[in-house]
Amino acid sequence: MKRHSASHNVVRYWFTLLAILLLSALLGGCAGGIHMITKESKPAISAKSGKAVLVIIRTTSFGGGSVVDNFLDGKMIGQTQGKMFFITEVNPGVHYVISHADNTDTARLHFEAGKIYLLQQGIYPGWNIVTRFSPMTTEEFAKEVKEATFVVYDTQHPGKDMSDKDFKEAKDDFEKEAKQGEHKDTLQIKGHTRLK
Repeated sequence: MKRHSASHNVVRYWFTLLAILLLSALLGGCAGGIHMITKESKPAISAKSGKAVLVIIRTTSFGGGSVVDNFLDGKMIGQTQGKMFFITEVNPGVHYVISHADNTDTARLHFEAGKIYLLQQGIYPGWNIVTRFSPMTTEEFAKEVKEATFVVYDTQHPGKDMSDKDFKEAKDDFEKEAKQGEHKDTLQIKGHTRLK
């Protein structure tokens, strides 16, 4: 019978403990992101008088365990993992919607009161994952939302907002790229008065 030394048992103990912690973190991250709460039922989406509504939906399970942080003018509004969506009320006017994964992607939208704005959060291969916003029709949204989980931002345990420096950099980068002809798809997004 082979006997193990005490040091071998200690190494095995710490290796097992590390594996359990990593697995817990991985599985725990699949429940809607660190600062999100999964809801059983999906709401009817409509805009209140005097407000606009932003819907961000991630339609692919690619990179499902990777969390993408989302911000409105630098303030965190939610996170996505896998196939999920969340809703945010927005004051009318021009606002910057920013996502952060391995990259930072920005969309500048002019929100009108009483309208709903749909942003698809595309996920692409990168070191971890790369994200990019794109517009979505009401028909596309109606199809994709059937398989998406609805989550809400956990205001009791909020995430970290962007620093003023990072927000300014994201905004300046967007404006520079827009002058070079980029972001035409998101710059043309118009709100919907209702969803199909």
